[in-house]
Amino acid sequence: MEKLGNLLVYEWNSWRGYLISHLAGAHCAAQWDDEWTVLDAACGPGIDTVLFHHCLSHAALFPRQRPAFERELARRGIRVLNAGLADMRKRTLHGMLDRAGLRSARAARQGPDDQFLFIKTDLNYGGKAERALPAELQPLFSAAADCPIRGWDDYRLMRRDEVEPGWWDNPDLVIENFIAHDDTLYRVYGCGDALVCIRAHSPDLIKKEDERPEDTWVYIDRRQLTPAIGDHGGFPRDLWRQLAGFVAQYPFDYFCLDVIHDGTRHTIIDLNLTPFYAPHPPKAGWFAFLRRGLRELTAGRPTLMEAAR
Repeated sequence: MEKLGNLLVYEWNSWRGYLISHLAGAHCAAQWDDEWTVLDAACGPGIDTVLFHHCLSHAALFPRQRPAFERELARRGIRVLNAGLADMRKRTLHGMLDRAGLRSARAARQGPDDQFLFIKTDLNYGGKAERALPAELQPLFSAAADCPIRGWDDYRLMRRDEVEPGWWDNPDLVIENFIAHDDTLYRVYGCGDALVCIRAHSPDLIKKEDERPEDTWVYIDRRQLTPAIGDHGGFPRDLWRQLAGFVAQYPFDYFCLDVIHDGTRHTIIDLNLTPFYAPHPPKAGWFAFLRRGLRELTAGRPTLMEAAR
């Protein structure tokens, strides 16, 4: 399968099995204490774009000199995708959705005692990536040692009157409304102007997109996406409305969103800048569309983040 040769993925524990590994050909392993010479040596003559790709929920300081690296790349005329963006924590997503005027899953402290709520870690996937860091870096990135939830498989579904009062103010936790829904999950991949929306199915409480035969795909150019798009491709109008509002406010160059619904309304529940895609070799026919979006993005045009500034 053809891969982009001008894009270097500067990654930590996020190459094999991740979506970007099926789209780009060059990668360089990052470490916390890397000096500029490491990245400089990886940026050969054919590289004109770099993507920092670290599966930490808040990777703004990984590697330690990341801001300086991004400035040096810009000085050399090498564009950085999603420049300066590295915070995928759930509380951050709630705030982003609030600022965009979109609904979020954040639960209110006050409400019916018998309402079911989801108790999760603020870090994605229960902080699994953060626990893979060397011990000396744990205090910078991981949840506190006394965090009552230690992994994604420890998420709690509880009535409001069962929630420990102190959990509401615990910075390592988030408390979300439990959105009752069927087995449908919507996943949106974005590469430049190329968007692929998948209607997937998962019977699990914590839903993951595993590409099943009954899944359906819609390809759409971001410039066609408006709140009034209608039921494009047979997908719900409200889904497109939420997505249009999000990408208008936050024009990420490369991203993934998960969306669920309560039968009528759709809610963005997860933002990922390092989406995983495990099947090897890949089965998806939509890779070519996403690869074209990345190619157009790296072919001399300003990145979407640059254009939005």
